[in-house]
Amino acid sequence: MQEDGVGDKKNKKIYKTKEKIVMKKMNNKGFSLVELIVVVLIMAIIAVALAPQVMKWVENSRKSTDCNNYDSVVSAVNIALADENVMKNIPAAGASVTWGHATGDIWTVPDFLQSKTAEILGNNWWSSMKIKRTSDLGTADWKIDIAANGTVTRTVVPISNTIS
Repeated sequence: MQEDGVGDKKNKKIYKTKEKIVMKKMNNKGFSLVELIVVVLIMAIIAVALAPQVMKWVENSRKSTDCNNYDSVVSAVNIALADENVMKNIPAAGASVTWGHATGDIWTVPDFLQSKTAEILGNNWWSSMKIKRTSDLGTADWKIDIAANGTVTRTVVPISNTIS
């Protein structure tokens, strides 16, 4: 075997290369504090920018739920009034189905409509359909007036936000 130094040089080069790779792996332990702070700041800026839009989406969803619940009840009342037994039990002065803050956010349903609307919408529907919205018409009483002849009128009565 001849020792011309070429083999030793190659071994030293390979050893140094392996040593550099091992050192890089040992020194690379994660992100620096500055990098983490920058990422957190960017996320905070995005959250602040999106928060108002998300709140609008939530409020619109609540409004939509309330409107759909109101429409469902109006439809149920109309269906119930199609029954002759319900029609002949309407008081001479008429009746109202109400929903809102005046009733504690629970529907109040006249006795002659309760069983038929429960048949249509499910038992105890009037206590499970609560007002979802926090503003706009959420501070109102929703009414369904039923005349003695069975005519149905829908009204939304805003409540004053002033405290006396």
